[in-house]
Amino acid sequence: MNPDYVQTVRLLLAVVPEVFQGDHFALKGGTALNLFLRDMPRLSVDLDLVVRDHMLTREAAFAMISGQMERMQAALLKSGCVCEIGATRDGNEVKLFVQRGRHRVKVEVNHVFRGTVLPVETRPLAPRAQALFQTGLAVPVLHTAELYGSKLVAAMDRQHPRDLFDVLSLYQEGGITSEMIECFVCYLAGHNRPVHEVLSGNRLNIEPAFVNEFAGMAADTVALPELLAVREKLFTELPYHLSHEQRQFLLGLVHAEPDWSLMKQPHLSAMPAIAWKLTNLRQLKKSNPKKFQAQAEALERVLEGGRMSR
Repeated sequence: MNPDYVQTVRLLLAVVPEVFQGDHFALKGGTALNLFLRDMPRLSVDLDLVVRDHMLTREAAFAMISGQMERMQAALLKSGCVCEIGATRDGNEVKLFVQRGRHRVKVEVNHVFRGTVLPVETRPLAPRAQALFQTGLAVPVLHTAELYGSKLVAAMDRQHPRDLFDVLSLYQEGGITSEMIECFVCYLAGHNRPVHEVLSGNRLNIEPAFVNEFAGMAADTVALPELLAVREKLFTELPYHLSHEQRQFLLGLVHAEPDWSLMKQPHLSAMPAIAWKLTNLRQLKKSNPKKFQAQAEALERVLEGGRMSR
């Protein structure tokens, strides 16, 4: 493992106790997967946070996030770190950059997909990480199925080598479960891109990111062709795993008329990201009905191609 990444993780673990004061946030993403769920198959250098309460209004959520960011900044400045708060385009504080020497950690709150699909779990730092960094701590993290459901959406959307490595590890550890797919559909429903684009995205050139943002992170050597192969496997197979109910839910969603009874989560309709998605779809239906219909038909074609296993 690259020593610079190791020292960055050391800083990240020093930041963690200040981040999780109170019960406002849960950890998601690569750090949750690789430092707390799995026994450190790779390093991870960012803290991706979820607002746990989906009932907060947008204004209340931003006020809480801003207050927590300022609290973290004040505490970490006292510890000798250099801290800078980052904001959205409309000025809401949702990121904190923490630096010590030449090592830098980003703490970022997902301010759109607020709330969790499944109950949050508390997990201790993985044994290998405890041994390497000589520390022990526990944090609230998303449920395993939700961690991977959101990771599958990220891997198809960004196609970043780190995300693809996490999917590769998932396949090696037993594969995608039905509960993960249910969570995947929930996160897909709240994603800012059209559903069909995520499910059938254009293949991106990931070699620069592999060299500059992934190489040296994994405990065992992973070659670029392995990640390209897992990307193909993901795009080829995942649509086949969607159940009839999940397909019908997504089709209803893109027609701006979702049937909530098709999904297992009773609070799904109240989750802000999905409500926002529906608002945008209804506006699109009024302002550009041709584009609205084209998106729905594109999803129908993608799902039609994934019906072979059903």
